[in-house]
Amino acid sequence: MNRAAAAIFLALLCSACPKRLEFGPEGRIEDAQTLYQHVQERQGRVVTLEGDSKLRVDSPQGSGTLSTFLSITRPGLIHLETYDFFNRPVASLVSDGTRFGVYQAQGNTYYQGPSSPENVSRFLPIVLPSEELVAVMLGQVPLLPPESMTLALDEKARVYVLTLVRGAATQTLRVDPRHLRVVKSEVRGVPGYDLAFEDFKQRGELLFPGKVILTASQADTKLELRYTEITLNGRPDLTLYELTAPEGAKVVDVDERGRELGGGAVSPPPPAPGS
Repeated sequence: MNRAAAAIFLALLCSACPKRLEFGPEGRIEDAQTLYQHVQERQGRVVTLEGDSKLRVDSPQGSGTLSTFLSITRPGLIHLETYDFFNRPVASLVSDGTRFGVYQAQGNTYYQGPSSPENVSRFLPIVLPSEELVAVMLGQVPLLPPESMTLALDEKARVYVLTLVRGAATQTLRVDPRHLRVVKSEVRGVPGYDLAFEDFKQRGELLFPGKVILTASQADTKLELRYTEITLNGRPDLTLYELTAPEGAKVVDVDERGRELGGGAVSPPPPAPGS
């Protein structure tokens, strides 16, 4: 066998060999509670996010992709703005964790009221508490408070499989063994949604997913958030979370279940400087 043929043979041989499973500085983790604590700690490192993304929505109400500006701060501060292909405003959502405001450009209407899951769903076609929405957009998995848990290592898929159990509900977490970040979450036994995190990149000292996929099978809805230019753990601009209706918009008050409370008023123009 000549050298060229030998080199090709060795390359093919090596490509057929499974790559060695890499663990982090902690080594292989055998205890479920220890891994659970590591997952919580890794997730808790990101507190704020601001920047641009692409939001893809597939739902019975419609499908499409929108450019999105977002500013997110734990535990429940949200500012989202969406734009169409021509960079025209479509809708915006602001929540301070207690109150919310949603502006819909089509109809020039501003809805305001308690920051309940039903009201947040006026912006996104999925019913989520604002704190859960913040967590998901920060690349975190809302964790089931477990009564028991088990841990296995899936060497073929190259992930830990951490299963949390609470009553009839189970949450299966697939965790990268090197960075101890959740790459997939599946909830069964109770109404819920699945999460997947992809395209992880190192941003300073933080490892953060470039794409978040939320799938709510019962609602036949899928959301895909792909980050483009973002900043993590910067100082938040708190003015972005102020609840103010756009000038001239019809203002509609709603209760915590999203029901309108009365006839809408038109928001007044802002006061003149010095008034």
